[in-house]
Amino acid sequence: MVTLSLAGWTVSLEFEDVALEEVLVQRAFPAFLTSEPARAHVRVLRPSVSRPPPESRSLPEPRPVPGGGLRVEGEDYVADLAPEGRSATVRGEGRYPLDTVLKVLLAGELARRGGLLVHGVAVEHLGRAALWTGYSGAGKSTLGGLWARSGGTVLADELVAVWPEAGGWRAAGTPWNVGLPREASLRAVGLLGWDAASRWEPLGAGEVARVLLLNALLPEASVAGRRHLLGAASRLLADVETARLVFARDASAADAVRAALSAVK
Repeated sequence: MVTLSLAGWTVSLEFEDVALEEVLVQRAFPAFLTSEPARAHVRVLRPSVSRPPPESRSLPEPRPVPGGGLRVEGEDYVADLAPEGRSATVRGEGRYPLDTVLKVLLAGELARRGGLLVHGVAVEHLGRAALWTGYSGAGKSTLGGLWARSGGTVLADELVAVWPEAGGWRAAGTPWNVGLPREASLRAVGLLGWDAASRWEPLGAGEVARVLLLNALLPEASVAGRRHLLGAASRLLADVETARLVFARDASAADAVRAALSAVK
């Protein structure tokens, strides 16, 4: 059994397949391992019938089930989450089923804090973070690469955890794709655009909200889940700067972000 720390939330993982545990510990989650007590638990079991993974996947919506709790189901796995959102059992092979359940549980934990799990890239400078979200091809991974090559810290470039605390919002990395077990004060949320010259532009919160809501993971497919998503996004965008980063594929992109994060209050 191993324990992970994700955005200050700890979860223990129990594997029926020891080989899968070794692969995940060594390759997927090593930087996020912790010796702290676990607040949640996931049990990973072999499927009763082995099915080939589909050619393409999309993250399923966690749906409420009679008696409480949630079910997350794909072509080759099924997972059941307890009503309190702090334990789950998943049956499936490979990394994807476990990743999916961890994302749903983390989204639920952040929802209890009034936060969100957002598809985007977050970069840090002077303890301050900016989060950029958007559609596929918007430039999130490109910006993350430019920032890293400039010597900057990329908190995450796939899923970013954000939540409110006294005095402001926090952003933290997650272990999917590029990510670090590190937090920073979230000072800006925005969208990306391309141009020959890089610049940071003010952008209305309404325009950012439309894209942010489409790129935040739903804690559950219900009226309550959607209400939470809308409320958390509204509070976030009321509290931090909203902007558009228009950038070129060169070092000027990192320069524009550094200048803005150095100046933002």
